Amino acid sequence: MILTGIILAFVIIQNTYLLINNTGKYKPWLPIFNILAGLTFSIIGILYYWDAHRPKTGPVGNGPNHGLLITNFLIMLVGGVCFIILGFIGVYIKRKFYTKPIVRELPNPVAHSY
Repeated sequence: MILTGIILAFVIIQNTYLLINNTGKYKPWLPIFNILAGLTFSIIGILYYWDAHRPKTGPVGNGPNHGLLITNFLIMLVGGVCFIILGFIGVYIKRKFYTKPIVRELPNPVAHSY
């Protein structure tokens, strides 16, 4: 699970670097992918934690290792939340990058001759 956390951190850092430095090359589908990946990782983390605490039948050994469960749950949940935040920031930046500002011309007060 620690390897999963390292891979998640690498992908998040790579996406953040692309978003900040190369906004023009940032693909339009990437923020949507980040939001969906974040939701998926968060749901998997919650299901993992829920499944570990379900009652089991038969020989179960020494029971669940709570330290390992909390670590895995938090890695998946924090990684998912980071992906979701990065996706929303990406949507905001892409909308700002692709929309053109509205330029309004103000009337020139000096142009009037009396």
